[in-house]
Amino acid sequence: MRAVDRWRAELEAWVIPQRLLDAAEESPYGWAPWIWARLSAAARSGTPPITLEIAETLLGGHGSVVDVGAGRGRASLPLAVRGHDLTAVEPDAGMADGFEEEAARLGVSARLVRGRWPEVAGEVPETDVAMSANVVYDVAGIGPFVTALAAAARRGVVLEMSERHPRVVTAPLFRAVHGVDRPGGPSVDDLVAVITEELGILPNVERWERPTSLWFQNWDEILAFYGRRVTLPIARRQELRPLLEPKVTERDGRLYVGDRVGRYCTVWWHTDQ
Repeated sequence: MRAVDRWRAELEAWVIPQRLLDAAEESPYGWAPWIWARLSAAARSGTPPITLEIAETLLGGHGSVVDVGAGRGRASLPLAVRGHDLTAVEPDAGMADGFEEEAARLGVSARLVRGRWPEVAGEVPETDVAMSANVVYDVAGIGPFVTALAAAARRGVVLEMSERHPRVVTAPLFRAVHGVDRPGGPSVDDLVAVITEELGILPNVERWERPTSLWFQNWDEILAFYGRRVTLPIARRQELRPLLEPKVTERDGRLYVGDRVGRYCTVWWHTDQ
């Protein structure tokens, strides 16, 4: 099986069965505003990720960058703050609005293209570096996605992602409450295989860790978050507590679920060689 087909098959295996979606009281997709607020606060106060350093090295003293799937700009707005020219591509209206709000709060100017990559690639000005952070696991058509990134960038492409699909942690919950198995991939190694297959290059991979930035005030928040993720009706969400309790730790009044350390990768390559 080709790497792009294996990637697509793994992502399609994550599709939640329709019977569970029909019974759900809330969509299992998307993020509540309070989660984004906490993640953004953690990004502002934490040590900059290696992704930022790699992107800035490729950009040089001054350069232009496009951030595909920019969200609220957590990954790329720091580059605009440092004086680089930034174009953000974001298909979600709420996230795009949030990006503009964050740019205004920081006092930087950035171009925003509302739409989905690579369909809007023609609307993006020529750029030095193309980047995309924590987006690829939502991209079934990964071949055209990375090919368009490479074509858009004069100097290099930088991708940030978790080492494994971020929803792997919900697999035991799906099995326990629904009897439904979840896939184990895709992973960063699968993405490397795609890039090698599609572009004929072996990209650089930097593996790194950072403290998890997702925390909860109380058990109500934990059960609401994971109950929504596994499409469990509100009346049944207490069933998750004994499953999650062994994984919950507390620090400074905050509750964390699972490993306190997140494992990430930065995949990057030059396009000017």
